[in-house]
Formats: sequence, C-alpha cells, structure tokens
Amino acid sequence: MDKQLVALRNLTGLVLDAERMKLQQIIKAEQDLAEQVAELDRESNKRAAQLLAKGGMDTALLAGADLRWQNWVQQQKRSLNTCRSAILAKQEEQRLKAQKAFGQAEAVGRLLEKSAEEARLKSGRA
Repeated sequence: MDKQLVALRNLTGLVLDAERMKLQQIIKAEQDLAEQVAELDRESNKRAAQLLAKGGMDTALLAGADLRWQNWVQQQKRSLNTCRSAILAKQEEQRLKAQKAFGQAEAVGRLLEKSAEEARLKSGRA
C-alpha cells in the first residue's frame, strides 16, 4: 500500500505542478495585455501633454489625425480589454483546477503520513 501511496503522491505532485504552471501562463498573458493597455494610456497622455505645451493646437490636430488616432487607441483598448476579460475567466477556471489539484496532493500526503504512523505503531508493538 505504501508503494501505491508514494506513486500516487508523485502523480498528484506532478498534476499540481502542471496546473500551477498553466495558471502562471494565464496570469502572464493577462499581465501582458494589461501592460499593452497601460502603454496606450501612456502614449495618449503623452500626446495630451504635447498638445498642452503647444497651446492646444498643432498640425496633426488641425488635420484630424489626432481624432483618428484617439479613435484607434480606444478601439485597441476595447479589443485588449475584451481579450483580458476572457483571459480572466480562464484564469478563474484554472485557479479552481489548481486548487483542486492542491487538495488532492495534500490528501494523499496526509494518507501517506497516516500510513507511516500506523506502520511505526505496528512495528513498535511487534
């Protein structure tokens, strides 16, 4: 029985590691998208500061390029945030899977400890 428990502990440990790795990859993907949104915000703020320094007018603004660029920025942010929303849903699903794998690994670890304790008690009586 102990050999089976050790094998099961090893297996549940591998499953837990795999689930945690998947979760970390999803978290990283969401962070990358969040950074892209932040970069768009920084560029938009930089452009606003440039306009302010020029008294609120420049050639790009007068030609309508700023309006088209701001529309593009908003469209990109919407698209990125939509992707982030889907990734956050996946992240929650994966978090639950990792949590379940952790519980299984803990349960097997406790069973192995209990089995070892019973073996010690049994050998002490014999």
